[in-house]
Amino acid sequence: MKVFEWSPEFKRERKILGFSILGFLGLFILFVTYVIITMPDLSELENPEIDLSTQIISSDNKVLGNYFREYRVNARLDSISINVRNALIATEDKRFVSHSGIDPYSFLTLFYRNLLKGQKSGGSTITMQLSRNLYDAVGQERNIFRKAKELIVAVILERMYSKDEILASYLNTVSFGGNSYGIQAGSRVFFNKDCKNLELHEAALLVGMLKGTSYFNPINHPKRALNRRNTVIALMVENNFISEGKGEKYKAMPMGVKYQAESHNEGLAPYFREYLRKWLKKWSEERGYSLYKDGLKVYTTIDAKMQFYAEEAVKLHLSTLQPVFDKQLSGKEPWKKNPEILKRAMKQSYRYLYAKNTLKKTENEILREFNTKISMNVFSWNGSFDTIMSPWDSLIFYNRFLETGMMVVDPYNGHIKVWVGGIDHKYFQYDHVKQGKRQVGSTFKPFVYGAAFESGKFSPCDELLNQPVYFYREDGSVLWSPKNADGKIGGKLTLRRALANSVNMITAQVIKAIGPEVVAEYAYKMGIESKLDPVPSLSLGTTDLSVYELTGAYSTFVNKGIWNEPVFVTRIEDKNGNVIQEFVGERREALSEATAYQMVDMLKGVVNEPGGTAASLRSSKYGLTMELGGKTGTTQNQSDGWFMGISPHLVAGIWVGCADRNVHFSSLAYGQGARLALPIFGYFMKGVYADSELSMPIGSFSVPDNFQIELDCNKYRIKQGNYNSGQEDEPSKSSLNYD
Repeated sequence: MKVFEWSPEFKRERKILGFSILGFLGLFILFVTYVIITMPDLSELENPEIDLSTQIISSDNKVLGNYFREYRVNARLDSISINVRNALIATEDKRFVSHSGIDPYSFLTLFYRNLLKGQKSGGSTITMQLSRNLYDAVGQERNIFRKAKELIVAVILERMYSKDEILASYLNTVSFGGNSYGIQAGSRVFFNKDCKNLELHEAALLVGMLKGTSYFNPINHPKRALNRRNTVIALMVENNFISEGKGEKYKAMPMGVKYQAESHNEGLAPYFREYLRKWLKKWSEERGYSLYKDGLKVYTTIDAKMQFYAEEAVKLHLSTLQPVFDKQLSGKEPWKKNPEILKRAMKQSYRYLYAKNTLKKTENEILREFNTKISMNVFSWNGSFDTIMSPWDSLIFYNRFLETGMMVVDPYNGHIKVWVGGIDHKYFQYDHVKQGKRQVGSTFKPFVYGAAFESGKFSPCDELLNQPVYFYREDGSVLWSPKNADGKIGGKLTLRRALANSVNMITAQVIKAIGPEVVAEYAYKMGIESKLDPVPSLSLGTTDLSVYELTGAYSTFVNKGIWNEPVFVTRIEDKNGNVIQEFVGERREALSEATAYQMVDMLKGVVNEPGGTAASLRSSKYGLTMELGGKTGTTQNQSDGWFMGISPHLVAGIWVGCADRNVHFSSLAYGQGARLALPIFGYFMKGVYADSELSMPIGSFSVPDNFQIELDCNKYRIKQGNYNSGQEDEPSKSSLNYD
């Protein structure tokens, strides 16, 4: 019997088929091996790491800003508008709720369009898209390896997390262009609102941008963005999320974009945010956190509404005062007589410091550059403009501006409610609250009177002669003898009236009686940190102090003699809401309650008594009828104008002046504290008390139990004369003749 044999041709074909199958299996094994090797590991799948911005939150729960490399804020699904979720599902994955990470229908459509018809089409589910958003290992390239990893990771994610968690995670990882990531960041940037408040047409616009953040950007391509938004709305109608009638209604609406790119120079409290950033960076590094990616929540003491009224008060007052100052400077610019003013400004400029410290250029090289005309963007109060000018012209331009520092504190806990460090952080980045120190003038006088009352040597109704007082050296020569602002002498004045009218000679007599060392000691107890020279002129504020320390010290008067350390952060939480640290400031008794109340009443006299330097607060311009106190301050040549204001619930410190002390008003008509700084306090308090949402109580200053010290002084009696100065003028320390 003949045995059957395969033909040689069939044997050859069988070998080829076998090798082909083995080759295919080998390639498949290599493919699977490569996919597995390059997959994210299990720990990364369980705990994906994404950079989260640190949020700065005000005491009234408003987001003041963020610190980030990528602007990304996590939002829980219940804090995301249902309109966003519906628009996303209708547009990106209409069977999202029913599939297990892979949508078979979309997968078949993908295969049909891409392979059979040669079209470029997506087909990835929301979970698959999330896999590449979360894990760099999945990749972004369009190839079969990425798609395989997407499929595997999507299935794993669906087993590990709920649909709501996947949806929230996706919405927190998508990009909206630039450094903005996540629906909360997108909502803030394009609509200046939280994502929970997005209306349907706004949600449709943001979801529509996901197809191409640059191509459908509503700022750069409004028509394109509008058409894409309406396509999303049409898909919502098609997938029965809204009716056809509502769809047409929303399509007819304007986009309503309120673009506000996240900027450290824009928004409320930029000077405070920059100070806080530096403080937080050190705090974070010491505790092993990253300020820019760990999603910390920093709860501050700043009140967003009060901050707004403070910044508006600064703009309102200085926009009126600046033209007056410009007119007075015209033709009398101090740098024409004193070139050192501009040289000092040059050495403080960013351009100079960068050239010297980074580029290592010599001063002569930098000076040659400063004489070269270049195109610069120059700030003005009402905006900015491009012009051709030399750096010297730019320095002249910037040195003309009146600048300011303002801080408001709750005296009972030290919480800082307002921090205004300057007039525009983009152009003037020097912080005049904490960083800057200037002569304080007559605002130091309450420390002299407080020390005098605490020592038991004086009381508010004691009377002194308004006459010259002399301080002598050991050899008998005159060291110092101050003058009153208006040159008036004669008669007797109560200490209460002397403070109200800021009479220098009376204050000098008080410090002579108790000693400048005693005054310095009590000032330190009340929170002054800067070095105080125990010299007679200390009584008239010749020392340099910051708005920060002076405001904190004045709070001691209102808080019954207890000094509270100024506090600007109450607590810090991690990204999961766990409290990392809570903050409470130091407290100490600095004055007796009786002395503190005497000083409060003295400061009330500055506002209420005839001729008081702060009496204008009672004018119809501000309409302030509540209990108030305060103290104005003016330094030599009107270089610095101060106002310290107190109420039963708030204490404010305000400084106004130019960056260089040699640039100032030429007379007291506008150059005194009552004209430079006081109006900012008036406008601020007017705004705060008119706001029904703030509900600031009127209240009264608390009188100590069994308080029996005479305060009314028979209605501010004056003997032998009618002193009514209402101005102050303190000599500068540099003008005194010390050995």
